[in-house]
Amino acid sequence: MIVLLLLISLGCWTANNYQIISGDAVLSLSGPFSKKLNLTLSINDIDYKTINHPYPITLEVNEETLSGFYAEIIKEENSLICTGNLISKQGSVFEITDVFSADFNGYFQLKRKVKVLKKSQSDEFFNSYFGWMIKTPSTVDDFEFFVPGIWYKDNQYLTKRALANDYSDNYFYFREDRLPLPTISCRDKANGNTFQMMHVDAKPETFFGENGLSRIVDERMQFGSLGFAQVNGLSVQFVYPGIEGEKTYTGRLDNKQQYFSYRSHPVEVGINHSYQLVFGKMNANSFADLVENSWKYVWEKYNPSIHKMDVKDAYQASIEVLDVYLKNVNGAPGWPFSIYLPNGVARAYNYQMGFIGAQISNAAFLLRYGLENDNQRLVERASEVINFWIHDSMTDVGLPKTWTDAYVDKKNTWRTYETYMRSTAGGMEGMITAWNAMKKHGYDKPEWLNYCKKYATWLINNQNEDGSFFNRYQWENSKPNHDSKYTTTNIIRFLIELYCVTGDNLYLETALKAGEFSYDFIHNNYLYVGGVIDNPNVKDRESGQLAIYAFLSLYDVTKDDKWKEAAIQAARYTETFMFAYDVPMAVNDSLTDFSRHRDITGFTLIATGHSGIDNGLSFSSFQYYRLYLMTGDKHFLHVAKVIQNNTLQIMDLDGKMRYRYRGLLTECFGPQSNRGHSVRQQLPWNQAAVLEPMHRFMDAFNEWDIDVIEQWPLEKRLNLMETYSNNQGLASENK
Repeated sequence: MIVLLLLISLGCWTANNYQIISGDAVLSLSGPFSKKLNLTLSINDIDYKTINHPYPITLEVNEETLSGFYAEIIKEENSLICTGNLISKQGSVFEITDVFSADFNGYFQLKRKVKVLKKSQSDEFFNSYFGWMIKTPSTVDDFEFFVPGIWYKDNQYLTKRALANDYSDNYFYFREDRLPLPTISCRDKANGNTFQMMHVDAKPETFFGENGLSRIVDERMQFGSLGFAQVNGLSVQFVYPGIEGEKTYTGRLDNKQQYFSYRSHPVEVGINHSYQLVFGKMNANSFADLVENSWKYVWEKYNPSIHKMDVKDAYQASIEVLDVYLKNVNGAPGWPFSIYLPNGVARAYNYQMGFIGAQISNAAFLLRYGLENDNQRLVERASEVINFWIHDSMTDVGLPKTWTDAYVDKKNTWRTYETYMRSTAGGMEGMITAWNAMKKHGYDKPEWLNYCKKYATWLINNQNEDGSFFNRYQWENSKPNHDSKYTTTNIIRFLIELYCVTGDNLYLETALKAGEFSYDFIHNNYLYVGGVIDNPNVKDRESGQLAIYAFLSLYDVTKDDKWKEAAIQAARYTETFMFAYDVPMAVNDSLTDFSRHRDITGFTLIATGHSGIDNGLSFSSFQYYRLYLMTGDKHFLHVAKVIQNNTLQIMDLDGKMRYRYRGLLTECFGPQSNRGHSVRQQLPWNQAAVLEPMHRFMDAFNEWDIDVIEQWPLEKRLNLMETYSNNQGLASENK
């Protein structure tokens, strides 16, 4: 006590406290010694400490961890300007300047800049880290997580190689150029406390050749990584440049299940090493709230650009592609399974009813165009496709065959390929679309509608007691051979459309039973699984889209708000797979299939487990616009405009990609390693993704372009949408 009093009297020991406030959160630097102040974030009586506490700054230099305190702190209004130096064992000197300020209510902003003041000849590379300990002791099992396109809640239903699939890993670092928005968040299962961190104003540049598992050291890498670690508790972290691990999709892992992909900056005077983070706590009473609130907050930060495109031109270019490539091969008419790009050569003529084959839907779109433009040639050609499926694909029991080869032994040969709910649903919706187009133009095609009725009868007779359907069945004997039921949503919209056409309550009752199962097991459990046939039983974007369609159609016929709420949740989930900021193409890359002058905003990850992106959300612009009119939430309007316009950038409408036809587009490309490199093939579903929402907009508004529709009085738009919701834009069988 005597020594302590003496120190105080001599002025050698004084309490220091610098703080800034954001809502009910306080960020403070405090401690007994002016040059050893701890950085603490206090929110609602919870104190968060920095990683490597008590130190506020951390670098890794040549695999040596350097941590230290700020040497100087200046308080200006509601911000703190903090500067400190770190010196490596080899003598390199780094100056770190951190500027903290208040952001939105409960959030703070950090602007960090690292300068190399002196370089030791032995020091080659470095990374900087920033993060917070969220809870000690704890593990990832104690939390629900949201990492866009990668981690949802507890990450059930992932492939073995998927990021964050193994909770025994200690580190979960994700490159931000893999994330649709550079943000991560978590929610404590025990008390509901949430935490979010995001990289704002990110411009994740890289260069051609930045790939593989070996450490790469280069200033041209200007991307970071966000993630979590469960070491002495759970922490949220940002690493710059972006290290990824313990799992990564960068490079070939072969038999290795755990690996880090190291990316570092060179220790060079004048290096550009700076970034801006925002972190804090949001309000979230559920995991669904966590997804919605954290995503929308970052969305508003980035305010995704809308690249206005000519929707009518895209429509005409797409119809041209359908006309050019439709071919009758030995009595089997249809579109090639894929088309090589850029030369436009058809690879093979084999036909899948729905899903990626989209044969019947594309026939319906070409048919409608022919009817509306009095082009009898197109009407006849499209009708040939429809009649082929009517006469050749249906089995006696009512379960259709879905895939045929049009070139085997000079006749079409049906594959013993299972009948998936996803494929039949798309095909049957296409058949109703075709029937509807003919009916509205005065042509009755009862055999087309009977095709749908026969399958619907099979559905009624084979629905499980709990209301579900299995993922797939053998068409030879109707037996299921996959036990997943998460694709039950897939056939609901078809059944509702058939009910609207026929008025038969059996179809409605079957759809409602399927809806109740889907509400309980998909909506309530936040499990959108299995929509992608060739990447089965994993969380994906397309399952979310199909849930939107199912729940919206159920709401239309019942006006029960539970279905609207389920559609909204599915839409919130689905949009988090969409890139809402630009990841620029790699510099010095002459091989990219996506121009550096175009913007990947609007393109979406297909599924968890990889980072391939496509124009698949183009299908859903109409539904997001509907949700905007139903809720008044202008966020949905923004999403709808991004989807309708930006996804058309993948087409060659301006001719700069030199595709054989302007309406061609690549099926899938990558946003991360080898950015913009694609499969260089188009599949039939790509054309359907462009055309289907246009037809739904026309059915509801007699107009394609959202910007034009938005100029109309709100009452007019709502009335038109109400009319559409009552009949799904379909004619009646008996009128």
